[in-house]
Amino acid sequence: MTLFAPLWRRPRNTRDGRSVESLLTEGFVAIDLETTGLDPARDAIIELAAVPFAHGRAERGYVTHVNPERPIPPESSRIHGITEGMVARAPRIGEALVRLEGVCANHILVGHGIAFDLAVLGRERRAHGRGPMINPGLDTMRLAAALHPDWKHFGFDEVASHMGVGILGRHTAEGDARAAGEILIALLPEIRALGAQTVGEIVWLQATVNRGG
Repeated sequence: MTLFAPLWRRPRNTRDGRSVESLLTEGFVAIDLETTGLDPARDAIIELAAVPFAHGRAERGYVTHVNPERPIPPESSRIHGITEGMVARAPRIGEALVRLEGVCANHILVGHGIAFDLAVLGRERRAHGRGPMINPGLDTMRLAAALHPDWKHFGFDEVASHMGVGILGRHTAEGDARAAGEILIALLPEIRALGAQTVGEIVWLQATVNRGG
């Protein structure tokens, strides 16, 4: 079905011309953060993962705890299981950002609700004198909402279940990053069926919805 193909080809603010097929051949990097809370303006990173995908398969990436140099609220630890003792000897965020940048390079980034992750990373990069990340970000939550407006919920577990993706290590940065990458791969046939040809067109598609779980 190519009903929306003419719309895809109208000029958009998103201009990444890499092909949809390049997401399988050249790949992308799936990212996820675990943090001290849910406020992207204030909360700190305590675990991060960047998992490259190439030819539809996850590869070895960068996964680390991060010492936030502040207490971890008990209510946060109850969700992700990360305690202050686990991060006491972990690298600080400045060091982790350098390693993360090396993995992400100029690759397309993928995550579920990735706007939160990019906002936190952007704030930390500014605080450490680094420029903004210019990588395109693909959000599996928004893409699922655009493709399946009939679904009632678009939380991580719900979308993964709909797409037949198991999450091994839920609420760990690596487990959630890998699952987000697998969800994107599962969504690609539907994205192609709409007539999308470039990554920029996928970015436009996800921007047509503003919906959470």
